[in-house]
Amino acid sequence: MTTATTETKAAIEPGLKGTLSAQEYATKALPSWGETYNQAIAAYKDMDYVSIVFATDANKASALIPKELQLLTIPGMPGQSAANLVFAKYRECDLGPYMEVIISIPVLHKGHVYAYVPAIYVDNDAALLAGRELGGYPKKMAHITMRNYGNLFLAHMSRGSIQKKTADPNFSDLASCSVTKGDKLFSVPLPADNAIQLPSPYNALLPLPTPMGKPQDYVLPTMALRRLPGVGRGPNGFTGAEVLQLITTPWHVTKAEFYVGAAAGMEIYPSKEDPIGQLLPCNAVLGAYIFRGDMYTKAEEWVVAEDLKKNNASVREAA
Repeated sequence: MTTATTETKAAIEPGLKGTLSAQEYATKALPSWGETYNQAIAAYKDMDYVSIVFATDANKASALIPKELQLLTIPGMPGQSAANLVFAKYRECDLGPYMEVIISIPVLHKGHVYAYVPAIYVDNDAALLAGRELGGYPKKMAHITMRNYGNLFLAHMSRGSIQKKTADPNFSDLASCSVTKGDKLFSVPLPADNAIQLPSPYNALLPLPTPMGKPQDYVLPTMALRRLPGVGRGPNGFTGAEVLQLITTPWHVTKAEFYVGAAAGMEIYPSKEDPIGQLLPCNAVLGAYIFRGDMYTKAEEWVVAEDLKKNNASVREAA
């Protein structure tokens, strides 16, 4: 056995060593020779963003967020929590033009409000990988459409299914909405000195910052759970996590017109692979808004709000 092994090794002649530098493979999105996305994620221009805020079961919403977060109550609606369904069209973006559907839950973390994202869908692999690898957004690929006919916005999302197919072409539908653009609410940049007074429910749906003496962006703060599984056996292996972090991401809306979303209707259809409609049912539409304009985000502004693996003993034990 020893002789055969020695002869086999001797028959393999080593060639050139790799010349791929660490500067190349350690700092670029893989594959480094043709990056899937630009790490300095920046500009989104000429975009449409339609958001419908709905009431859902608070106990079901709480089951989708880590214990480090808290739901926000809805005054006059005991047992209910707010959630958002967003359809977005990014016509010009550093990741390439793409469509996106976001389902988020407003949460409180250390005194700050964020939109925690338990479900999100895109139709572009650069957006999918950048969101997962950098921000922990649990992105999946989907077929997404959004059209506006005058002031009417109609949007739809579906995904391929591994379930048994049926004769119904709508079998794989996952979400849809219809919203009519109403009166203008405000413009961005926000005024330097004058506070904008929004009517109800938009004063709650779109909280505005205090004037600072200079024009301001409108910032959409989001949060996601970034999990990178390990390999092999042990507490950091494939059944656990090498990385488990709550990541916060500010999205700066720099130029936009915000409008009332009138006559808003929505539906989230559950499927076996994507049961979000069961996990976060729409019990009532609370309001909707539309904005059209530009925004940006930068990876250097993203923050590890909490390292769950480091700070949470129960997570380490479960891993």
